[in-house]
Amino acid sequence: MKVAGTSPNVRQCNCNLVKWFLLSNGCATKPEIAEATGISLMTVGKIVNAMLEEGSLRKSGMSDAGLGRRAERFELDGDRSCSVSLRFRDTGVDFVAANEFGHVLRELFAPMPEGYLIDDLSLVLPAFLSGLPPVRSAVAGFPAAVFGGRIHSGHLCQFRSVDLQNELDSLLGVPVWMGRDLNLATVGYSRRGLAPMAEQKPELQDISCFLLDPAGYGVGCMVGGRVLRGADFFAGEIGRMPLPGGRYIREISAPEVPDEEYIEGVALLLGAVVCIVNPRVAILSGRSVRESLLPEIGRRLRQRIRFLWEGEKAVCPELLYESDLWPDYRAGLIYRATRRLHSGVQMVDDVF
Repeated sequence: MKVAGTSPNVRQCNCNLVKWFLLSNGCATKPEIAEATGISLMTVGKIVNAMLEEGSLRKSGMSDAGLGRRAERFELDGDRSCSVSLRFRDTGVDFVAANEFGHVLRELFAPMPEGYLIDDLSLVLPAFLSGLPPVRSAVAGFPAAVFGGRIHSGHLCQFRSVDLQNELDSLLGVPVWMGRDLNLATVGYSRRGLAPMAEQKPELQDISCFLLDPAGYGVGCMVGGRVLRGADFFAGEIGRMPLPGGRYIREISAPEVPDEEYIEGVALLLGAVVCIVNPRVAILSGRSVRESLLPEIGRRLRQRIRFLWEGEKAVCPELLYESDLWPDYRAGLIYRATRRLHSGVQMVDDVF
């Protein structure tokens, strides 16, 4: 992609193209950058020199070319700043700091008293950030529907009447992006195995991530590479989805419910989601998931949705069990925070 012209916006776009190429490829020479981006070698030279002067770029050795003069290689400096991600839970807050490439620099779980507020985090944050690069991006995840700077469901009732957006922005000194835990876990799963800033899109772009747990019931859905949120950010509240007989999934998944009734109820729930968003993979996690019954639930689901695409491929997803969603959730937090660090690099966001 080549952007022609001389305006400041064009120069910024060309600079962003160089940054994106280096984020995705690690290091390169000026001719390699020019060939990949379509920008003239002279313009690439000006961009590289300007980035060296501002400190966002550094030299990383010489090329391995055989004949002729070897060219210098350049790479982005990923340690000029960092991002901070926070996972809010009933019992405390997880902190994760990552550099500009999304590589984890530091992690900490900070226990919190019951009913804790944002002011309680200020007692922990300075020590956590000590010695790290300046914070330029922050993301916070909640086990609740989040919009308008507030949370609107879940067990963290103390935050319902709090302007979380304003308080978190003040605490961290940067605008904080707030999101729902299962949406972030879904994004993290889709990026599994890829560098946080990798240019290629994840192979899995249609995923549903279910949490069935006495502490909460919900689902995060990625459709065509984008998280499904809904008009009121209510999408995914399966705990409130009415099932046949006027019952809800929390009742059907109670420990005393017989296996046959559980299988039928979960299959109905999955079927409703499948017929709307058609995920390729459905991930189930939580204490209310009866892992040994998933094969039968999958069979019952295929039995109910008797449709084979072009007569061969079943539209029903593969059912997977994850005992702990935190690795995927954490990856989603880091990915989102890293993307915000480079918000000027790519103008179209493919997952949020």
